[in-house]
Amino acid sequence: MVADPQPDNRAPTVVGIRDLLFAWPGQPPVLDIAELNIARGERVFLAGPSGSGKSTLLGLIGGVLTADSGSITVLNQELAALSVAQRDRYRADYVGFVFQLFNLLPFLSVVDNVLLPCRFSARRHERAAARSGTVDDEARRLLSHLDVTADLMARKVTELSIGQQQRVAAARALIGAPELLIADEPTSALDHDLRERFIHLLLDECAAAESAVLFVSHDMSLGSLFDRQLALTEINRAGHHNG
Repeated sequence: MVADPQPDNRAPTVVGIRDLLFAWPGQPPVLDIAELNIARGERVFLAGPSGSGKSTLLGLIGGVLTADSGSITVLNQELAALSVAQRDRYRADYVGFVFQLFNLLPFLSVVDNVLLPCRFSARRHERAAARSGTVDDEARRLLSHLDVTADLMARKVTELSIGQQQRVAAARALIGAPELLIADEPTSALDHDLRERFIHLLLDECAAAESAVLFVSHDMSLGSLFDRQLALTEINRAGHHNG
């Protein structure tokens, strides 16, 4: 029986990438990245046009995909050293995702959607309960902080606006204070004012939890809200636009 991975939670580097190479079967490389580091609590904006490999890179950092060669560490844990099941558990414990299409479950309430990570991760359940007394209270605190009012919490998620659904998805990613929050084009359906408001709320909550943030978008106007801006086309030596 293989022991569960024990990341170094004191590690100043949350994400470390060295000599990463990834290609889809039968295709030229999509990603060829010499080095990328994200520090604890750092807020990084990653820009790139559609098809440049942004979502592929996020899948690799999240352990959903595996690299052809090179090293990807999250909290100093080498992802390639883990089995598929271990990577799933590791992702559930330490990484929060905000997806472009939100991926909310229509048969669950707003609060139950937020609580989903706590079902899959005892660690996040414990951290959420420690923050607010119960996981339910923490879900409601996060929703309230992200401008989801009590009357909206009582509705079905399918009755919420796109902007409201986005904030529910963000609360779900944030619950249990994961060390890394990954956001994949989460503001593409919002107008500019709503985008900035949402990002400020998201970053405030991440700062309180000391979570690192990797925020991916093609909207360069948002980059100034972050500690560091990166262009995938500048760090990706593959140079192909098919990811």
